[in-house]
Amino acid sequence: MSFVFYDTETTGTDIWFDQILQFGAIRTDDDLNEVDRFEIRCRLLPHVTPSPKALEVTGVDPLSLLSTELPSHYEAISEVHGRLSDWSPSIFIGYNSIRFDESLLRQAFFQTLHPIYLTNTGGNTRADVLRMAYAVGAFAPNVMSIPIGESGRPVFKLDQLAPANGFSGHNAHDAMGDVEATIYMARLIKSRAPDVWERMLTLSFKQNVLDLLRADPVLCHQTGFPGGRPNYVFVTECGFDPTYDSSRAVFDLSQDPKTFLDLDEEKLTQEFKKTGTPLKKVRANAQPILMPLSSAPQGLRDLSPALSVIEQRASLIADSEPFRQRVGMALSKLYQVAETSNHVEKRIYDAFPSNHDAQLMRQFHVTPWEERMDLVRQMQDQRFARLGQRLIYFEQPNALSVSVRRQLQKDISKRLQGGEGEVAGRTQAQAKSELNSMLDSWTKKSGRIFGQRFERLLSGD
Repeated sequence: MSFVFYDTETTGTDIWFDQILQFGAIRTDDDLNEVDRFEIRCRLLPHVTPSPKALEVTGVDPLSLLSTELPSHYEAISEVHGRLSDWSPSIFIGYNSIRFDESLLRQAFFQTLHPIYLTNTGGNTRADVLRMAYAVGAFAPNVMSIPIGESGRPVFKLDQLAPANGFSGHNAHDAMGDVEATIYMARLIKSRAPDVWERMLTLSFKQNVLDLLRADPVLCHQTGFPGGRPNYVFVTECGFDPTYDSSRAVFDLSQDPKTFLDLDEEKLTQEFKKTGTPLKKVRANAQPILMPLSSAPQGLRDLSPALSVIEQRASLIADSEPFRQRVGMALSKLYQVAETSNHVEKRIYDAFPSNHDAQLMRQFHVTPWEERMDLVRQMQDQRFARLGQRLIYFEQPNALSVSVRRQLQKDISKRLQGGEGEVAGRTQAQAKSELNSMLDSWTKKSGRIFGQRFERLLSGD
């Protein structure tokens, strides 16, 4: 199965309201040899205010975001979706991509009326080299150089980890540069820690994770390096969300389960929210780090109860079916939404599109602009109707009536200036405040020029 390594550069870190500015991807074969590559940049969306810090870090000229020589966001994302579809089925893999880049990519697909689950449907699955690096740091600690930061803690940032392990010429904070660095780290892990590599690839497939949780009464679960140290515990599965089969619960076997077995659903729901709780959430479709008992580091063995006690606790939970069911119901309550957001971006996961709307969205992309509003009017889900109307306004505003154009411009101005109610991304005032806070560090002329050009971006000059 091929791999697609990808990365994004964005207007900021808000997964709801920031946008992709650059997308880079390299397709490889099973042995991580490059087969093809794709890269694209795009213009700034009219209703998005970028973070000046984000642009400074990535080296983006603010005024370049207005250049008509760049494709629009819709045009660029349509190309991305087409290329990734052509490269499917594959394992889509990045660096911290499951927590960040994929969220921005799904949001981009949603806002451009493309299917949002491309990376984990149709035979595709997803993986994350950051999670692999965490696993190597914990379970094969001597095969990779992990830099130590000023605080004395290990650093897993790609722009420091890759050079520390021999990668040179890293164009950090550039999408294609980060893709190349990610592939380098993947090759290093594959060659130096093949067991960890194969295990983590296995865990990139949801069904493998579900099978593993059912088959192994005790697993070693790692959740990263909080505080600079690997956090791992012995766990056993203790319930699943009946409304979402990828959501599983595991119990930290360093604690005695007896005091939890009789808790009702409400108390178990609250228990999930506590710091230090033995109830942990695991997403089977997000490459959780679950290693066999035999791979547990000596440090974990020393800190844990005797293996016989661990196995007895796991058996007690396995035999307590009413407890497991209550845990599953408690898990489902954690994701219940109290009320619907006023902003369509935050409604991305409300529901799947109906077959009727899915067909209309496919037609939308191949229909002349002046006819697309007819399709939008037929959409049953108002989320897609709103997004479709907004796309027409961004791309071909003359295809809309004067009254509709005025209302959309009013909505955009309100978002940029900040209005009453729920916040919808970064306002221009917030961006200016962030820009002013950066002035003290700008001792060079280039910094002042950046500030001037950013202010021109906000004014639309």
